[in-house]
Parts: sequence; structure tokens; C-alpha cells
Amino acid sequence: MIDPIDTEAPDDSGSVTLRRYEYQVHVAVQAVLEMLAGGPVKHVTCEHIEDIVVARTGDHRCADGGLFWDFQQIKTKDAVEPWTLADVISKGPIKSLWRTHTTVKGVGLAYQLTAGVEGHLDPADAPAVALSRGQGGENPACRSRLAKHLKVAEEDLVDFLPLVRIRPLPRRGDIELRNTRVLADLGPELTMSMIDALYTELLRRTREAMQGKSIVRWTELLAVDSPPDALLAKRIAAAAVADVRQRLTRPDHVLLEDVSQLLHGPETALVRKLREGAASQEVIEEAQRLRAHADRHRFREQAIGAWPGDQAIETDLDERLLLLARRTGRTHKAQPQPADAIFDELQRTLEINPGIYDRHPLYAQDGVLLMGRACAISDECRFGWGSTRDAS
Repeated sequence: MIDPIDTEAPDDSGSVTLRRYEYQVHVAVQAVLEMLAGGPVKHVTCEHIEDIVVARTGDHRCADGGLFWDFQQIKTKDAVEPWTLADVISKGPIKSLWRTHTTVKGVGLAYQLTAGVEGHLDPADAPAVALSRGQGGENPACRSRLAKHLKVAEEDLVDFLPLVRIRPLPRRGDIELRNTRVLADLGPELTMSMIDALYTELLRRTREAMQGKSIVRWTELLAVDSPPDALLAKRIAAAAVADVRQRLTRPDHVLLEDVSQLLHGPETALVRKLREGAASQEVIEEAQRLRAHADRHRFREQAIGAWPGDQAIETDLDERLLLLARRTGRTHKAQPQPADAIFDELQRTLEINPGIYDRHPLYAQDGVLLMGRACAISDECRFGWGSTRDAS
């Protein structure tokens, strides 16, 4: 019997659209998490003027102490190559932000125009980097290309370009992990299954706000005295997630800047895997230091010609470390914080018997250096540090 699932669809754009829509939901939830953490986010408005509008308090650009508005246009792409200015232009967020600018510039708001892009920027693309820093007007190539793209004169962009930012965002495979990790930090007493349930609820409420389905009437305003119910339904304020916040007990050591860094900062595969295993911040920082220390040792040995030219020697060491790390991971995968348990036992084993693994030796049979090399292997995505989902 022929199954139509085996037949190539003439148009599969619906699936792509849904994936991009879901990604936008996760990005909006990032701002909601900042609000839950007690940060400056006042409220988040979905699918009004732009994809996401985040209103914050306490921004230095608001002389009167009012709200600062971040109008965000979110764009994704399947390719993993870094974004260039040409990529950003082709996806269309600049035209959307230009329309927003012409719409709101006369109503007295303090605001920013953000093109949120999935992935990272090409550091060699000077116009894109300049635009990401709000310096697009200072880069002649950027100014010229955007004027041509928008079909306006360069002098028309004088007030527009300083307001524009390009913000790299975590990729689809990472953003949910980051968000749930932040939620877990905010509710350290909750099991991971409870954290997952809370995150699912936040996603549901955000989707409803994006569709204008929320039934709660928010009292916060969007620069107008009497916003219509259709607009109020698109807003997520503190009242909308008060019950979620009651489930969370934020410890004093979780700083707001740490939450922001978790949500928005660059993250290596090593850190991502450690977070998936519920690693403490202390272990994450120690792993990063050890990895850097081992790398410095390797580069120094190579510079003086002491590093062996036979690749098989290094491969032998890495395979031994990999086998040990995976065996240790299996032993502790049921722990509530498997990453910490795996890290500690792996480090103890390497300090006790370094010669078993570093036979030649490459890392001076030093347990500290070997632990750093193990972290480097993890950063190459060759082993993980457990998963709290398995534990719960």
C-alpha cells in the first residue's frame, strides 16, 4: 500500500513557518523570565507593531524615569553560517523596523529597534558588527547599503540608525535549554519535571498572548490611556505570571546579571552540556578555567617543539579520557545534579591515577591538566554531563 507520507510535498512551508513561530515564542519567554527574576522588565507585548515589544524600567536613556521600549523583529535561518549584513537585509527585519520607527517616532517614546537573529554575527563583517552596536550610522558601507535597501537618502537615516541593534540569539536547539536552566535556577527546590511543567505553561500563555487569546485584562498601558481589549490580550505582565512566580524561590546568590548572561550571552558546547546536567555555577567556572589551562599548556609545548608529531599519541589519550568520562557519566546519571557528581569523580580519578591515561606523557601526568583536556573533549561534543530530566 502506498503511503502519501513517502511522497515529497509540493509545499512544506507550513512546517517551516510553525518552527519559526515556536522559536519566536521561546524568545518572548526570555523576557518573561527576566520579569520573574525581578529584573527591569515591566511587561511584554506580543505581535503588536513588532513581533515582540519589551518594556523596561530604569534605563539610562529615559531621562524622566519612564519606560524604555525595545521593538524586536525576530528572524531565523536553517543554515549555521554566521549572519552578514547581506543576510540580515535579505530577511527583511530592517524594513519592518523602519516602518516601526516611522510609526512611533512622534509619540514621545524612548525606544530601541532590535533585529534578533538566530545564531551569531560574522565578526569579519564590519557593517553588521557596527549595526549590532548601534553604530550603523558611523559606518559608510552600512549607511549606504541600508539607504539603498530602504530606498531613502542617507541623511534620512540619521535618527534611525543609532536606534537599531542586531542581537544574536541562541539557536533553536539551545534556547529552550537555556530558558529551562534559568527557571531551574529561580526555583532550586523544584524537580526538573516540575520545572519542565512550569516552562510548558509559560509557553502556552505566551502563545495565547501572541494570538490575542488571553482573557485576563492587564492594567498596564502601551502609551495610550485606554488600550483596546485586543491589545491588552497580547500583553504579558507580572499579574499574568504571578502564580508561576509563587512556585519559585529565588536564592540570594542568583544575580540578575547572571540571569541575563544565561539568556543572552554566548555559550560554548561545554557550558551547554554542563547546564543540561544541572551543574552549579562553581563547577561551570572551574571547568572553563581548567579547559583554558590545558589549552595554554598544549600551545606552549607546541611552541617550543615539545609536542609529539604523531597524532596517534594524542588520539590514544583522548580515547582513554573519553571512555573514563562516559563510564563515570553512566554511574551518576540518576543523581539530581549529575554534572557536579560526574565532574568531581572524574577529577578525583585523574588526580589519583594520571599515568594510566597520560602514558607518554602529553600533559605531564598532571591530573589538573588532564581534567582540562577532558573538558575540551566535552566541548567538542564527544561526551555530556548527564541530564536532570533523566534523574527526575
